[in-house]
Amino acid sequence: MIGASLRRREDPALLRGQGHYVEDVHLPGMLHMAVIRSPYPHARITSIDLEPARRLPGVVGAFSAADLPEISGSMGDPAPQGFKAAPRPVLATDRVRYVGEPIAVVVAEDSSVANDAVEQVAVEFEPLDGVGNVSVATRAGAPVLHDSIGSNVAGAVDRGFGDIDSAFNADAATVRLSVRLGRVIGGYMEPRGTAATVDQEGGRLTVWTSTQWVFGVRDRIASILNVERDKIRVVARDVGGGFGAKGQIYPEEILVPALARRLGRPVRWIAGRTEDTQASGQSHGDVADAELAANPDGTLRGLRVRLQHDVGAYGGAGLGQSDNILSHVLSAYRLPALAAHATVIYTNTVPTGFIRGGGREVGNFIIERLMDRLAQAVHLDPVEVRQRNLIQPELMPYTTGYLRMGSRPVTYDGGDYPALLDAAVEAVDYADARRRQADGAHLGIGIACCVESAGIQQVEPAVVRIQPDGECRVYIGSTPGGQGHRTVFAQVVADQLGWPVERVVVVAGDTDSVENSANTAGSRSALEVGNAVATVARLAQQKLLERAQAVLEVAADDLSITPSGAQVRGVPDRHIPLGDLLDGAQTLDAEDRFQSNGAFTSAVHAVVLRVDPELAAIEVLRYVIAHDCGQPINPRLVEGQLQGGAVHGVGYALMEEAVYLEDGTLTTANFADYTIPGRGIPMQLQPRLLEFRAPVLGNNPAGFKGVGETGTIAAPAAFAAAIEDALHTFGIAADVTTLPVTPRRVFEFLSELSAVP
Repeated sequence: MIGASLRRREDPALLRGQGHYVEDVHLPGMLHMAVIRSPYPHARITSIDLEPARRLPGVVGAFSAADLPEISGSMGDPAPQGFKAAPRPVLATDRVRYVGEPIAVVVAEDSSVANDAVEQVAVEFEPLDGVGNVSVATRAGAPVLHDSIGSNVAGAVDRGFGDIDSAFNADAATVRLSVRLGRVIGGYMEPRGTAATVDQEGGRLTVWTSTQWVFGVRDRIASILNVERDKIRVVARDVGGGFGAKGQIYPEEILVPALARRLGRPVRWIAGRTEDTQASGQSHGDVADAELAANPDGTLRGLRVRLQHDVGAYGGAGLGQSDNILSHVLSAYRLPALAAHATVIYTNTVPTGFIRGGGREVGNFIIERLMDRLAQAVHLDPVEVRQRNLIQPELMPYTTGYLRMGSRPVTYDGGDYPALLDAAVEAVDYADARRRQADGAHLGIGIACCVESAGIQQVEPAVVRIQPDGECRVYIGSTPGGQGHRTVFAQVVADQLGWPVERVVVVAGDTDSVENSANTAGSRSALEVGNAVATVARLAQQKLLERAQAVLEVAADDLSITPSGAQVRGVPDRHIPLGDLLDGAQTLDAEDRFQSNGAFTSAVHAVVLRVDPELAAIEVLRYVIAHDCGQPINPRLVEGQLQGGAVHGVGYALMEEAVYLEDGTLTTANFADYTIPGRGIPMQLQPRLLEFRAPVLGNNPAGFKGVGETGTIAAPAAFAAAIEDALHTFGIAADVTTLPVTPRRVFEFLSELSAVP
């Protein structure tokens, strides 16, 4: 079953409209919560008057932080060492620091009544000057978000290796650039939502929420509301996309269960699109200056990077993102020396975190744009300069020299980067595109390599439970949000257990499944959950074999185990039913845990496109991804992930930007203003899936790697290179170092033409 392109078993229900989302949770006596939010990026709260809302018919209650002492705990995780934490409150009290920050809530019998009541709440503000991006936040005399910290700098990260001073000796060829990446949102179909109810007899709290991490939500509810973890169940049956933004824990996920406990009735909250955009985690907003040194033949000597990373208004997931960015400036190249410095900065914007790519695409954009600059400086083709610097397969495993978190070596576990580059160049018909360009065609060609870290190296549990009727139920912790967990992990278990895949049922998105599990993020599920379920399936098989051997008195190799029982091969009369193997027990259970050392997947993106000089539009002619995901569990789903990832990368490259004014005012709070890729994307994606089984390094016996983000990571750099290349054919010396490259920005480049051809 591993390697079989089965159709996703999740899809029939979803296609028929039978999915079960938070908005589908309907319970007797359910109340509806609405949130009063800040319209200002930065202001003092001078008064909150909830009485007009409380007087409305149908309103059950209206609450500020002062009315809910049980939510006084902080939303924030402990800050990384050396950082100054600014914990996020569940509800703001004396000050708001971003547009959309929750201040108070209203609970009513009907959602429309709750929304009307929000309009009746009178909040008086004293507006303060704000800082809407890292450049404004670090100006001399800039307003400070957190008085206890004294500046807008949360902390800094320094990483490096090699002799950087020698790398930049006078004989080096050097190129430099400055990059800026606009803020991006999750852009998922299902806005966030949460519902909760309390069992009045046992006091157990059940929470439904649209999240990537049911266990994280459970643990945060437990810590803030002071409830034992085993008294809380969190469920996410279907999640309409997350892309990283739903990997954070949010105030509403605390408020809804808190109110359900306080009021003794079920409570539900569903965000509107604008509300979701204002209040959910974003990414990027980064600014970087970088300089690359090389020998005259184009071989690399060293890289300097100075990054300013936007963490938003409060400390959260974004505080720890610098390593993700800086470690991915290495890409697939032999880099002898690195000096990287990241400053993490608070701004009057929604707190940042991990959106698809998780910062890897930022580091990749820096190095790949520098490689294109280097090719120009030393008069080499962009493919040739990459070929001269790729890590060769015989050097694997390859220790880069980078120490993640200052102590964990980044060692690539295997792959053939030159083969990937050759495959992408061939599939995109690179030589033909260059010939056409030489003949006068206004084409642009972009190439970008990437290496992606996969896994978060935490313990991952799994349970296999075999029923007397032969059904095998698999319990996992990773919360699915469209990746196909219920299909691919059934395939892994069926393969390792020797069971028909139709008899394997995967249970996920429920804290009652296993004891604990990490966030569904970092392209980790195939690597960490895949190995966990493979391990526990083999354990279950071994238990069955041992019981059958004891009864049938033959060697394990002579036995066949199926849902009907154990059979001695070639002897039809020697058989024992499965129920007898269970020895009177209700089920046969196997439980185990797996912990990876991480893995690295790799890819090369290649794009050929045309720039329309009259419409400032981009027409994609060919797009190719050559990709190494190790052992693919389901190639059909791998290709789907690559396609979806590339379209997400198109968004980063060409259109997605959450625009904040200099004071922090958000101007793109819905899909009328924030553009995401849709049906009109003018591209045909041709993923070329190459399977490279890397040598097992540390602990990855199944050979699985990540795939969820590699389709996105290199796309922005490939598009920027191709657009810049196309503009050069018009004689425009464009430097494409700002994302997204919107039609307006393309038009600004084209305005350099004295006349439109």
